[in-house]
Amino acid sequence: MKSHYFPSKIKVALIELKSIMAIKKLNDRIVLDGLEGKLVQCLADKLNFEIEILLSPNGEMLSNYGNGTWSGIVGMLQRGEADMGVMALTLSERTLKVVDFSIPYDVHEYIFVTKEPGQMPKVSAFTYPFSQDLWILYILMILAATILFQRIMFRKATLLGSFLSVLGSIASQAMENVRDTPWRRVMFGMWMTIAAVMPFYYNTSFLSFLTMPGKVPVPRNFEELSKAVLGGKYKCLTSIGTGDRMILLESANEYLVKLGKIIEKNNWEYSYEEEFVDLLDDPVAIIISKIGLNILLGLPPYVSVKTSNDYLGVWHMAINLRKGFCCRERLNAVLSGIVSGGLYKKWANDHAFHDKLHERLEVKHEEPELQLTLEDLKMAFYALFIGYGLALMAFLAELLVPRSLKIFHS
Repeated sequence: MKSHYFPSKIKVALIELKSIMAIKKLNDRIVLDGLEGKLVQCLADKLNFEIEILLSPNGEMLSNYGNGTWSGIVGMLQRGEADMGVMALTLSERTLKVVDFSIPYDVHEYIFVTKEPGQMPKVSAFTYPFSQDLWILYILMILAATILFQRIMFRKATLLGSFLSVLGSIASQAMENVRDTPWRRVMFGMWMTIAAVMPFYYNTSFLSFLTMPGKVPVPRNFEELSKAVLGGKYKCLTSIGTGDRMILLESANEYLVKLGKIIEKNNWEYSYEEEFVDLLDDPVAIIISKIGLNILLGLPPYVSVKTSNDYLGVWHMAINLRKGFCCRERLNAVLSGIVSGGLYKKWANDHAFHDKLHERLEVKHEEPELQLTLEDLKMAFYALFIGYGLALMAFLAELLVPRSLKIFHS
């Protein structure tokens, strides 16, 4: 027969944190609020025990000293100072030797977030339709056609004259002074096909970029984030007092290890008490769990951050207990009822909603601007006027440069 005994007082190690663990006093009685606070309070009400609160002395959840001892909440459990440790702690192999665990009650899905990327500037939209590699290939193809046509297609043409003819064909201008033979017609036809198709693709893509501008590229996964951080384009912050850095440094992936080393070298960290939006003003990525992101920032579509496409890892959340805790089975039975009844998920959604409700009310609906404006076409007009200027210079060169110099014709 299972024992229904449970201690009348439980020492709970925790960290006070808004929306996650709030300590309130009601009628001379301590009441816990927040996501993790509701969980502990529900356990206390059901198991009829009094909560003795012990705050982590250094404000950390866990930190490994490297000699078998731990600090933070896990350290308090290891030393027997507390019976139970909460604050969304994970069930991990690293701490299994020093603490026991309850059954899992949720999961931590670790991701990173960056500031929601803005629109790419339309002023330079003329470069967007093709990638950098394609632009290089296209330019090399024009130069190759210039040399080839000058040698075997045109009659008495210089390289400059051949180049202007090839460039003009791309702009739908006729090519003159071409030698007319069957195999040259085949070559000429192939080039005219390229000269017609490439500008068509460019024009259609260019118009689509003007009407629906793309987003400024940001790291989409941890591999891209590692490259961006190592290249000095981004900073990456991990939470104070958690094992995020250890996870990176102990990873089997080399790019994660490199990311962990540079974070440790620069001591890039953040506190859950800080305003996340302010931290993301610069090119900064923050490693955080999905549930923590929802609680501290709110739920979409009112969150102006970009989340990664992959996970650093997924870990089960469990209440940490000191070794030899008497009543783990009784605790697990009540915790199982809370989880299977969906209470923890409901508390998480409730806090993600009402804690950020005032921010939602301040959000104003804005109709998207789909029309093109003069500002959008500014670069197009610049390019047009530059083209007219170059055409005028070429026209004057043809009039004023003596034919004896043989710039265009040999």
